[in-house]
Amino acid sequence: MASGYLPMSTTARKLSGKSLMSPHHRTAGPVKYPSGNCIAINVSGTKYEIVRKVAENLGMILVEDDRVECNIYWVDSGVPTERYLEMKPYQRINHFPGMGEICRKDSLVRNMKKMKKAYYHLYNFLPNSWVLPAEYNALDNYFRELQKRKWTKIFIAKPPNGAMGMGIFLFTSLDKIPQGEPLVVQEYLDKPFLMDGYKFDLRVYVLVVSCDPLRLFLYNDGLVRLSTECYATPSQANLHNQFMHLTNYSVNRHSESFDNDDSCDKGSKRTIKFFNSWLASRGYCVSEMWAKITDIIIKTLIVANPHVTHSYQACRPGASSAEESCCFEILGFDIFLDHTLKPSLLEVNRSPSFGTDAPLDYDIKNGVLSDAFRLLNVKPNDRHRCYAMRKANSRRRLLLRVQKTDEGDDKAWELSRKQDEIRQRLLELRREKCREDFEAVNMGNYQRIYPTGDAIKDSVYSTLLAGAETISLVGKLGSPKRNYLTNLQQLEEHQLLDQLVQYEAEEMYGSVSVGLRNTWSQGSIRSIASSGQRPPPFQPSALPGSSTMEASYQAMVAREYEEEQTQRSMLALNKLKLMVVGKTAEEAEKDVTKVKANWMAYQSSVASFWMATLNKTKRKELVLKVRDVVNDILRTYWKLMNLESVRLYHIMTKLFKFLLSKNGQGLWICFTSPGLSWESIFKKPSEVISVTEMHCCKRVVQLCQQVLIAMFMSRETKKPLVTPHRKVTATSAATPTNATTSLSQFQLQNMSLPHL
Repeated sequence: MASGYLPMSTTARKLSGKSLMSPHHRTAGPVKYPSGNCIAINVSGTKYEIVRKVAENLGMILVEDDRVECNIYWVDSGVPTERYLEMKPYQRINHFPGMGEICRKDSLVRNMKKMKKAYYHLYNFLPNSWVLPAEYNALDNYFRELQKRKWTKIFIAKPPNGAMGMGIFLFTSLDKIPQGEPLVVQEYLDKPFLMDGYKFDLRVYVLVVSCDPLRLFLYNDGLVRLSTECYATPSQANLHNQFMHLTNYSVNRHSESFDNDDSCDKGSKRTIKFFNSWLASRGYCVSEMWAKITDIIIKTLIVANPHVTHSYQACRPGASSAEESCCFEILGFDIFLDHTLKPSLLEVNRSPSFGTDAPLDYDIKNGVLSDAFRLLNVKPNDRHRCYAMRKANSRRRLLLRVQKTDEGDDKAWELSRKQDEIRQRLLELRREKCREDFEAVNMGNYQRIYPTGDAIKDSVYSTLLAGAETISLVGKLGSPKRNYLTNLQQLEEHQLLDQLVQYEAEEMYGSVSVGLRNTWSQGSIRSIASSGQRPPPFQPSALPGSSTMEASYQAMVAREYEEEQTQRSMLALNKLKLMVVGKTAEEAEKDVTKVKANWMAYQSSVASFWMATLNKTKRKELVLKVRDVVNDILRTYWKLMNLESVRLYHIMTKLFKFLLSKNGQGLWICFTSPGLSWESIFKKPSEVISVTEMHCCKRVVQLCQQVLIAMFMSRETKKPLVTPHRKVTATSAATPTNATTSLSQFQLQNMSLPHL
């Protein structure tokens, strides 16, 4: 059960009363609050019983009275702007303003055409479309071109804001089009993928939990909606047969051939899970098909995102970016599959039907709603927590205004404001991490599709998001504050911390921190965000006026320089790859993963190999080879031949000493007894190490373990081993050359870096 949902009693708890969503028809009277530690949902705006049933099962109080302040509002139809304006930060409503830009058929076509013009090869999943009457001439020219080439095509016309298949018809001549009537005309896709001889489409459910940043979840099941007459190539004889060409449930349920079978694998309505297994049994690649469908969904919502975000911010003025989104939405995507299983987008429904005419409908839609409510992470104490946060923010803004006493303090006030914005962004990052941890446990049958977690894919989608915003908001320039915050949002946590240290130094020492300012200028922030590179390290010898600096400032700069180089070393350690002669890095990694995944089966064999097969010299040589690679990395980044003055070098020396203790038993302890592992050697207060140094130690231990496992696995294949191989070099150092020297079986090859 999701966090905050309480068990329901056997009798449904309801607060009843007059209810209309429009604020002009509210019942007069004082605002009421639900009693007890519970979650209240206003269901006065829905006709679907399953919404009430799911809310009851999750322990919510059902409310029909708009005088009661609720945590969640569920509405079937559109929501007036006034309703969004009245929403409290802790409340949720199941629609986003501006989503009509993709849910109205005419708006979807217009916006898709704009994106297709800029990104043709990425936005070719919507059939050729025209919005009438505005594009009648373009459609007429297209017909003339077809006649010249003696081609015949079928077209389908739909009302721009129609639903349930009403007003849809097929035609082959423009004479069938009513003059001046608003319509969306598309090329009819006449080569569908058939199931048992019937045409069908997929109803895919997508949950949007936030628009800024965009967060999308795809439900892993849905509906396959079949026509009720076997499909045949469109002709004048069958052109008007809606039961053959349309897959809408609202149309086909009136057919005499409609099969309302309760099972998921028969009838005119089936489940997507069954469809996936049906495809797999016939040799089709289901994962490839769903990767394409997911891509279509993300790109479609990217088109809507600038409009939705703009409308949301207009309806929620002054809302903090750290606050949870007041809106969420469950969308129904209708996907068509052609005879090659290539998906195309038919339309997007912002109010998909939650009717449950059959048990199959109930099972699917119950899961869609239940898991969506859990993902919202609504808690009974959200109202009190929200008001406490607002009070704290008001006090903080008041203190900032008090600090700005006259024009002479403008610079100090600006520094204080920037520090506050960075702290706010750091808080957002940590909340995002908490949100991701919660979602990982409470997604149920949903899967997160955006952000994808793949850096390359997210980079492509981010480019499309930026392009969509430019296309949709042409002529509207963001304020300098918006641009600055955009730069902050592109920085990682460690970069934000570095920026915060700079501002604190400037605030404390004024113009003395010119070295810091030059390194972290506003321009360099933008370049770092775009290139993904870290800035060059601070060099103590390059700081101006060292003789006149205060000792505390010198110590601060030295600590910052040391932390900078430690982070660089950590990144270099993370990029080390284990190489085995005759194998790729992926194959070597696969061998290591295999042993770790089945450790209980391999443990005794690895122990025998480490403690008996290898003698004391070989065990020592294994650890020392890794140590040599680590020391080469330290020399590269610290630019020192003698590492005695480097703190990380002494930490690593102590770690390697532990791993070699008792003839190599120290390394084996790291496998078998985590409580007695290397971390225990840094327990003394005088030996406390930073988080970055801890990560470096963990990575070194992992490397030693990987080398040991790889040597054990190569015992059977008789292939000698190569030490960890460093593919990416430091930006501040010359490009190293990897020189290797062949050794005998089970020995490590040496890798040397240039001494700088």
